[in-house]
Amino acid sequence: MNPFRRAWHSLTSVRGFRWLALVSMALLWVIFPSGGLVRLTGSGLGCSDWPLCNAGGIVPASNHHAWIEFSNRMFSGAIIVVVIIAAIAAFQAEGTTRPTKIGALVAAIATVGQVPLGGVTVLFDLHPLLVASHFVVSLVALAGGVVAYLQAADAVRGIRRAFATGAAWLGALFAAALGTVVVTGILVTSAGPHSGDPKVIKRFGVLYDAAYVHVRAVIALVIVAIIVGIAVWRRRRERGLVVPALWFIPFLIAQVVVGEVQWHNQLPWQVVLAHVTIAGVVWGTGVAIAWRLARPITSGAGS
Repeated sequence: MNPFRRAWHSLTSVRGFRWLALVSMALLWVIFPSGGLVRLTGSGLGCSDWPLCNAGGIVPASNHHAWIEFSNRMFSGAIIVVVIIAAIAAFQAEGTTRPTKIGALVAAIATVGQVPLGGVTVLFDLHPLLVASHFVVSLVALAGGVVAYLQAADAVRGIRRAFATGAAWLGALFAAALGTVVVTGILVTSAGPHSGDPKVIKRFGVLYDAAYVHVRAVIALVIVAIIVGIAVWRRRRERGLVVPALWFIPFLIAQVVVGEVQWHNQLPWQVVLAHVTIAGVVWGTGVAIAWRLARPITSGAGS
């Protein structure tokens, strides 16, 4: 067996694919701070051309904004390669289920879709809704990556799950409440001072109105999260459900604290970047909770 086939055989084994799915999921999260850094440092038009950088050149000029944007493009390209490999492997790996394949495929399609979306965003001088759509697509990609990883982890442990109607509705409600919080947060950024480039001052909506809606969405999420917490407690023997919940709680608290700090300090970009980064963790762990909540164990370890 040649080295390539040996490596591919390793990646498509049950344990190998789990590691590949984990790496893919982690990289899909890194997109959040990576893309946020481009916007918050005013580097959104650092590479004013697309798909090249400046004046038909691939390598950017000696400008830190150009290098930040260029580095993000290169890093995103590397992520696309990994996510596509994970999607292909999902269809060939041992023990993969339909949700695994769909999750990996959704992650790949959404990640690849960022490329033309990025081009359109640059051509339209960072219209706030186009910039916001980048974040939304990242949410979809990460959700797909999380589902693929969770299914791969179950395959390693020999766990089988099935949807339970009541739990599935609660999981869907929780995911919807969390998604509303993240999307309204994106709209707050669209109405705020960080347009992506200091020469492009474009806003969408009124900052205080957007923040008002966002805060109410957070309150609704907390109420739903309490109900979900009760459901998780009742299934506390399911490690796969309890662990993401234990991650979610401190990061949600940290997100609220950082949100208050950034608001009362006129939205410094460094604090906003921390808020964006934590948002990725909160979203990823929240998706994990919703998915595992909706699909109780039917057989295997922990049943």
